Amino acid sequence: MSNEKQMNIGQMTVNRREWLQILGISAAGSMAAGLPFGASSAQAQKRGGTLKIASPHNPTSMDPIAGRHGSDHILLFPVFEALINIDLDTLMPKPGLAESWATPDATTLVLNLRRDVKFHDGTPFNAEAARFNLERARTDNKSRVKIDLIFVKSIDVTGDYQITLRLSEPDVVLLSVLSDRAGMMSSPKAVQEAGDRYDRLPVGTGPWRMDSWLDAEKITYSRFASYWNKNTAYVDKLDVSIITEVNTALRTVTSKQNDFVFQLAPQQIPIVERSGLTLAKGQTVATYHLYLNYAKAPLDNVKVRLAMCHGIDRNEFNQLTMGGYAEPTIQTLPKSHWAYNKELEGTYQYDPALARRLLAEAGYPNGVDIEMYIYNDQRSQQRGEVLVEQYKRSNIRIQLRAVPGNELGAKYMGEQLGNAAFSVYTGRTDPSQFFSIMFDPKSFINASRMWGVPELEKAMTECRTTFDQEERRKAIGRALKIIHENALYVPVILQVDIAAMQPKVKGYKPNILGKPRFEDVYLEG
Repeated sequence: MSNEKQMNIGQMTVNRREWLQILGISAAGSMAAGLPFGASSAQAQKRGGTLKIASPHNPTSMDPIAGRHGSDHILLFPVFEALINIDLDTLMPKPGLAESWATPDATTLVLNLRRDVKFHDGTPFNAEAARFNLERARTDNKSRVKIDLIFVKSIDVTGDYQITLRLSEPDVVLLSVLSDRAGMMSSPKAVQEAGDRYDRLPVGTGPWRMDSWLDAEKITYSRFASYWNKNTAYVDKLDVSIITEVNTALRTVTSKQNDFVFQLAPQQIPIVERSGLTLAKGQTVATYHLYLNYAKAPLDNVKVRLAMCHGIDRNEFNQLTMGGYAEPTIQTLPKSHWAYNKELEGTYQYDPALARRLLAEAGYPNGVDIEMYIYNDQRSQQRGEVLVEQYKRSNIRIQLRAVPGNELGAKYMGEQLGNAAFSVYTGRTDPSQFFSIMFDPKSFINASRMWGVPELEKAMTECRTTFDQEERRKAIGRALKIIHENALYVPVILQVDIAAMQPKVKGYKPNILGKPRFEDVYLEG
């Protein structure tokens, strides 16, 4: 019998040797190859037409490295491709603009790049373009993804279509990082010519090019005629209407003004079913939680933060705001995830009396006042009001500050206004990315700009530099426990992804990241 350890990744089981080979970290230098998005199912789909989409999100930036919100990905995907793709069923890396990769040793990653790829402005994609983008991501003043490439010490062009990344430490998460914003490729020519205006004039290699962006109203995309992959991207145009109120957004689909709407509220499912629309829903790794600024009083006291964790009735919140469809949670991972920490189960029980006692022990016998930022759409304000009422029972007085979606990050995270924010963390392919984005002092998302506890830095490093999957699970568990015991954020529920579409819209499939992609969508009739 093989002595290889078995592990579950999403819905797939692999042994340790296969896992190392897929990640590209075997000592011999493994190779990876496969199909990009859409390449497996090109024959049945019909080409042409315009897909009209109602989006609840206006992007904070169309420059991949400069955005402030995870929902930006949805509107970046049509324009930009990353060096690495992710299989959205298994969360395993697969080829993107890098068609294969090898690791001669644990601190070297060689990427072999796809040939005959052009940016929308005609600039060729090659090793120099890839190096330019990665250097920009890790050094540019506007970059919010520097921490993703923290272990990359040099990027060398080792061939016309090959780059070599040399690391200061082994990094098991690097391929996942290169599938995200840090790995999205922009035209060097466009970046240099547009300067500070590039976030409004994006140029990638993706299947569609952005034609226009009327801020907070509409974004239009059209097919890129020279797109390298002819087996995907079936619709000619994407017309995206920015509609932050989900009831209004859904009405535009039932009335056939739009074809597709996503991130609906569970309470809207009966309306979708009665209207004859196609419903798609699935569990995600996106978490609704309270971001906490633990550099400011009163949240600089761990007992106050623990009181915040015990002051939420997650089951009631789920029923009132999600119709019971979501998964209440006390950690950022769903129970089905391979790194879920069972040791934390049964903690953070809803207990207003305990919360009040913790506040008294922290020196706040009369309770605390918390200024909390939320989005100003109707659904977000309803969630905020539920939290206000629940926290009253624990003598925690919440003052809501409702702001437009693209301002929340700027005010709470950028200017460090208020004590907390309630929003969704949109999820990433690996738990280590969550740790870095949320808690590294260099991360824009971390309004505290400090480590919550000194030992967290070491624990996070272990998560990224440990290759054995079982040892990684333990390392991630330790990091989750440190975060949990020190209440560095307040997890509430895991988001359920709900989309509705006209029956003519075919090929759409929800994914565990909760971020719609349209490469495989086509229009029937």
